[in-house]
Amino acid sequence: MTRLFPILAALLLCACATSPPPVFTSAMPIDAALAVATFDSAWSTINRTYYDSTFRGIDWNGVRAELRPRAAASRTVGDLRATIRSMLGRMGESHFGLIPGEIATATADDDDSDGSGGDVGIEVRVVDGAPMVWRIDSSGPAFAAGVRTGWVINEVDGFTAAPALAAAMALPDPRDRNEALRLAGARVRVRFDGDSGSTVDAEFLDGSAQARRLQLTRRREPGEIARFGNLPPLNVHLAHSRMPIAGGCVGYINFNIWLTPVSAAFDRAMESLAGCRGIVLDLRGNPGGIAGMSMGVAGYFVDSIIPLGLLKTRGTELRLVTNPRRVSFSGRPLTIHGGPLAILVDGESVSTSEIFAAGMQYLERARVFGSNTPGQALPALMRRLPNGDVLMHVFSDYTLPDGTRLEVRGVIPDDSQPVTRGDLLAGRDAALLAALRWIEQQP
Repeated sequence: MTRLFPILAALLLCACATSPPPVFTSAMPIDAALAVATFDSAWSTINRTYYDSTFRGIDWNGVRAELRPRAAASRTVGDLRATIRSMLGRMGESHFGLIPGEIATATADDDDSDGSGGDVGIEVRVVDGAPMVWRIDSSGPAFAAGVRTGWVINEVDGFTAAPALAAAMALPDPRDRNEALRLAGARVRVRFDGDSGSTVDAEFLDGSAQARRLQLTRRREPGEIARFGNLPPLNVHLAHSRMPIAGGCVGYINFNIWLTPVSAAFDRAMESLAGCRGIVLDLRGNPGGIAGMSMGVAGYFVDSIIPLGLLKTRGTELRLVTNPRRVSFSGRPLTIHGGPLAILVDGESVSTSEIFAAGMQYLERARVFGSNTPGQALPALMRRLPNGDVLMHVFSDYTLPDGTRLEVRGVIPDDSQPVTRGDLLAGRDAALLAALRWIEQQP
């Protein structure tokens, strides 16, 4: 249901735009001078901006001495990219990456883009080692064709993730295994996206173990187009609803990414849900976005200025604090919600989603439900390299007010509710149901 590029599974918290140079594809030959200039630009950017001048004990000069000759010997753009990614891997932290220029520039400079990208109205997760329909839009083409949650996705336009999934399941380290499974799921999910009006052929395995081959016509994806640095236009959407419980209602809010169009929509949602006993904020599958937005959203639920966390660069510190919201965007007085707040997270809640959930959990202002997040919460910037690729590089560390780092650790739910195929086939959302029960029990 979201047309984010797979690389946005670790979406940057900040972005810087620059004028794009010519774009080179992986198979194209590359001049040695350009290859070295590109490698040097990536290395020196990190050398200048990384938050720890000691590089956490990594011999950063030694990395350059080792890999620069390999960059100089690159025959193709693909060779150079492999060398730069090897360099980034030495850092051992999230939010270091390289976006190929042909992806980053795909539609970023198309000022006439009307957001005509399409989807079929499903979200994909790997559950029990298989890619399956995790969430489905009841107004989308997949639902209309009979697809339901819990259906296994065997094939999409001739692509199967079986080899990647098998390799992922064989990895001994649980963190590596989970990340590989997540990426395999993303490779399936992205194949359902395309131009609105185009078709996709997919084979599903339904709840009765029957194979269902369907041709689905992509709809125009709902939402509002937003631009973010060097990345292509992104589709942003927020939904909210009232859910009945004993003695009242619970307000439910879900949005797909932390970008500026969410602010006004969140404001309208909170006005609409005024009077509900509690709020469920669903951040499952949300890959992050602008870190500073966490302060404003926290301000709908906290009536004073309290630290949420600390962003620390090489030379400065920025304290994230709650920003109480007492006036709506329309200028009307706004009552801060003082009732219970439940936050839903999962293995694809990343960056700002982790910062917000962990901060509110630390303040004991929210109870967190779902499954562990990946621990990819370091703020990063983007920089165009001489060959047109975009370097993602960490510039700041992030800790909770007590100094706890989220990197690797992630957000640990107060109430663990792993996803099972049985629940999906039954149309049952265990994390949401647990959150509703908890709110219902609160004074």
